[in-house]
Amino acid sequence: MRPSLALALLATTFQTLTSPASAAFDCKKAQIAGFEYDLSPLAHDIFLVTNTSTPPSTSSVKYAINPCMPLQPMPDSVPKLDRCPENSWVCRSVTYVKDSVPRLEEVGSVAGVSKSDQPTLQATAEGSEKPREFHWKMDGVQVDQAKWSTDIKFVCNRSAKNDDLPKLVAYKDGLLELEWAVPAACALGDDGKDDGGKDKSPGDGGKDGNSDEGDDEGGSGFFATVFTLLVSVFILYLVLGVMYNYLVVRAHGLDLIPNRAFWREFPYLCADFAQHIWDTVSGRRRGGYSVV
Repeated sequence: MRPSLALALLATTFQTLTSPASAAFDCKKAQIAGFEYDLSPLAHDIFLVTNTSTPPSTSSVKYAINPCMPLQPMPDSVPKLDRCPENSWVCRSVTYVKDSVPRLEEVGSVAGVSKSDQPTLQATAEGSEKPREFHWKMDGVQVDQAKWSTDIKFVCNRSAKNDDLPKLVAYKDGLLELEWAVPAACALGDDGKDDGGKDKSPGDGGKDGNSDEGDDEGGSGFFATVFTLLVSVFILYLVLGVMYNYLVVRAHGLDLIPNRAFWREFPYLCADFAQHIWDTVSGRRRGGYSVV
């Protein structure tokens, strides 16, 4: 072999080995829309199992999932044909149980085929704000001219736990759709900010620090509560009074109104009270006797 050809082959091999495309997926420093996420708390195999009655048997569908790396190899005691394919990140298996005897009918990779396969991360909505949702996508094996694949929708949820399981949304035509709401889906440095980028502090109920606005809302809420209470009491008074007059007093017509004489004089009492207040404020009301 000529030296120039040998050097060229050596350079090509070195470039292939050091190419960024061959770099391992860094789950701890995942980049999404220019922001960094730490998905490493999810770097372990998890399992979702759904059981369906299919007389005379029961079908059990099991999903093994690891969003950070290929699944751990199955023990050698499991027959090779019954194992999840090597380099699988998401594996689907279907088992039928009849008379307590399980029979594996299907097993295949829904994400991951070769060592070079890596997931793609894409924000649900484009923008300058830190994505609160993003998709984890990866292709799997080819089965009967259909390409199996996985789409995991990650949702930032700080009130959840990282060991919460994902929710199975659908599996149709080889596409597995999951939704995973966990704190790990929140961008690094995102310490409880809302979608608008305003800080949420424990004392302001998630507002942008405007305490005056909170005080105004608290005051209006108090008066609204008092007004609602008064109206409710008045309605209850009318209902009970009408029932009493009808059932006990045997009244009819306008006589059903409780304390009818008082309500008939009520407008005049209000007018006299208003006149009394006006005379006091304007200085027309003086002490002593008034001329008759």
